[in-house]
Amino acid sequence: MRGELPIIKPGDFLSIYDEAQNVEVPGIGEGGRSIWLTIPMPGVPPRNASVGPMSSPGEPHVKFKAQEGRDYHWQHLIFAVDGQGNLVDDWSRWDSTFKRVHKILISPYDPEKRVWVDDDGKCAIFIFSNDGKKLLQTIGVPGECGDDDKHFNRQTDIAWLPDGTFFVSDGYENTRVVKFDKTGKYLTSWGKPSWDWRTRKLVPGLPDPPPPNYFYNVHGIQADPVSHRVFVSDRENHRIQVFDENGKFLDIWPLGEYASIYHLLLTEDRHLWMSDGHGTFKILKYDLDGKMLNQWGTFGPHPGEIWGVHEFSTDQMGNLFTAEVFNGRPQKFRPKPGADPARLVGKQMRVAWKD
Repeated sequence: MRGELPIIKPGDFLSIYDEAQNVEVPGIGEGGRSIWLTIPMPGVPPRNASVGPMSSPGEPHVKFKAQEGRDYHWQHLIFAVDGQGNLVDDWSRWDSTFKRVHKILISPYDPEKRVWVDDDGKCAIFIFSNDGKKLLQTIGVPGECGDDDKHFNRQTDIAWLPDGTFFVSDGYENTRVVKFDKTGKYLTSWGKPSWDWRTRKLVPGLPDPPPPNYFYNVHGIQADPVSHRVFVSDRENHRIQVFDENGKFLDIWPLGEYASIYHLLLTEDRHLWMSDGHGTFKILKYDLDGKMLNQWGTFGPHPGEIWGVHEFSTDQMGNLFTAEVFNGRPQKFRPKPGADPARLVGKQMRVAWKD
């Protein structure tokens, strides 16, 4: 988590909406005219837990106004629960290490189940023992952002091949994929910007859509252990790009102008599942040739609804777990009795895990 936010009691929703006000917002209408809006807006969740001035801390380029101790607590950033949601371990001893934990991952090929904590705020990846007692290795230089062989600039995700080779999508500010060997030695990188994080504008002169190997928010990545193809979510260009393991371009899957893919999961049955965090709010199933096979999901803050699924995985029983960055929560989904297996998110690969 990126800090603890106060709980909003269900009964408070009504009082919030009862006190909604019509506010004149200057300059946002056509021709620069003012527009009257109802604040807060009925029918949408009252709080985004990740983006905004009073959300979880750490989102760059936002005029953050929240105060620690009043609006959030910087504590219990990583903790472990069992399959029923019961607390089994607390990693609070590492709270001061992190700035903005983006994803938590374990390689399916690692029998030690080391925990990789991708902290894009620190521009570094921290590798811990599975019990969280030891920090074993750091990739990148914490607190130093860059785009060379030793630095990231807000990296977002990690994917592995069976021999331990891994790829990092780098990411929010950089626009590249970085390849490392199993020890963390830099091997190569590829990708060009279709967006400039310094100006926060599209790179002028590029066609729409940009050519292959150009990125705008490199947000999710998976590697196929059979073909060694690397699937990359080029999020704000609304597409998946496919490369070989050395960065040779192979294919593009256009996903539609509203798609915003946060996470990719290559399952045991060799399908690529995706979460669309703020475009269509769907969980989507694709074959490995880029054909969409299934989709489901309903936007909202209530149980069973989803908003901003930033990461997801399945356990050995087929239960689906989601981490929702905007709703600020995890959810567990059980397969319905008699459900069509083709519509269930497949099992996550656990090649080297004994349990």
